[in-house]
Amino acid sequence: MPKIERIKKRHLLKKREQKDEIARIESEIGAPIQRLDAKTQLEGGVLDDGSRILLLEGEIIFFEHEGRMFPALRALLHGLIDVPRITVDMGAVRFVVNGADIMRPGITEIDDRVKENGIVVVVDENHGKPLAVGVSKMAADELRAANSGKVIKSIHHINDDLWVFGKS
Repeated sequence: MPKIERIKKRHLLKKREQKDEIARIESEIGAPIQRLDAKTQLEGGVLDDGSRILLLEGEIIFFEHEGRMFPALRALLHGLIDVPRITVDMGAVRFVVNGADIMRPGITEIDDRVKENGIVVVVDENHGKPLAVGVSKMAADELRAANSGKVIKSIHHINDDLWVFGKS
């Protein structure tokens, strides 16, 4: 998770840059970005640690972590992209929102689209609201067969620097 103190460089993306960036993210994540039309203007930025971000109307919607672009929770809340979902029971929620990796016993539902090393969103079972974005250590079938251990590496969660930065 990138440390966010300030956005060092920030600029409006040219239409060609925006199109290329969206295509790159869609191919990397494996899902289309929705609700962005020709009039939508994205901004690109660089954080103090050198990682890249994309902003929409001042909110960070995608961020770079270890060379990969991830959707921010705000992009998921706004329905900009649909990534595979992992549902956790309510007992796991307090750990997830504090950045814990997801353990197999806390998972109640697994999306068939989950791939090994794929980006997933972790949601709670009562409301289906995004709590965290992570990387799955296993594909859906392997996850269902497993019964213990850490299975999702948490990358971004509610209450982390990226979430708090976006609240302003």
